[in-house]
Amino acid sequence: MSALRHSRTATRQVRGFSTSTNLRVGPESPHFIESPRPIQPANPAKIHVKGTLPVPRELFPARRQDKPRKAYLDAATPLPLTERTINAKSADPEKQAFKIKMAEMRRNHLREGLRKLYKRKQIAQQKVFERSLESETRRERVLQQPEPEDEVLTRTSIVETMRPQKGAALSDPNREERLALSRARLEAKQAQKDAIRREEIQSLYMNARTFIVNEEQLAAEIDRAFPEGENEAWRNDHQQGENIWNLGVPPTIVNLVNDARKSETGRWDLIQDRVKKLGEQITGGKL
Repeated sequence: MSALRHSRTATRQVRGFSTSTNLRVGPESPHFIESPRPIQPANPAKIHVKGTLPVPRELFPARRQDKPRKAYLDAATPLPLTERTINAKSADPEKQAFKIKMAEMRRNHLREGLRKLYKRKQIAQQKVFERSLESETRRERVLQQPEPEDEVLTRTSIVETMRPQKGAALSDPNREERLALSRARLEAKQAQKDAIRREEIQSLYMNARTFIVNEEQLAAEIDRAFPEGENEAWRNDHQQGENIWNLGVPPTIVNLVNDARKSETGRWDLIQDRVKKLGEQITGGKL
């Protein structure tokens, strides 16, 4: 008998699922079947909003400091050159009066709106400044406050000499010598950069005479490199034409060196290049 009573008690404690008796909820609804609900409610889910808001426009940029002033307002909302009056003989005097009223209302709304927006911006900036100043003050106060007594009393025993000393920095007898050496290296590096920069500027100046800067020069260069008709130098690979593609693949460095050593023209060009470099070293500029 006791076992039967125990089984009945356990059966009554089990809570099962049952269909809802509310006829207004259809089978497709998640509330059609009643399920146990937790006692502690869950946090409300954040509503997902599709899309992104555009970046708000800066009404008072730094380059336009005159926007909230009277001169800008007068220029943005000018008064009519002639005083507008209602003509009683017009076809629709009420419409004419309505237009005059709306024009004056738009003018006043623009002026008042700019003034209020500028005042709101000033208030917001002042709040941000005060909040930043308060945070900085609180940080300084926390940094300067003494160490808590509980930390002092519960700190492990440390020899006073092993604790970090808040004294002057260690002496450096060779500091001036190291600084002078570093300064000399910096000046030498800077002088080298200046020399390279001057040489590049001089080279650019000397080569600028052959630059193509307009369409007429480009057309003339195209006509010279690609003349009309047949180019005899393109028919074979034995003539040195003005176009680089006349002789096929450009020569390699080894071929150029060997040709310069073998031919008299190559040796002459090499000598001229050396003389040119010597002149550049003497004059200090490109030739």
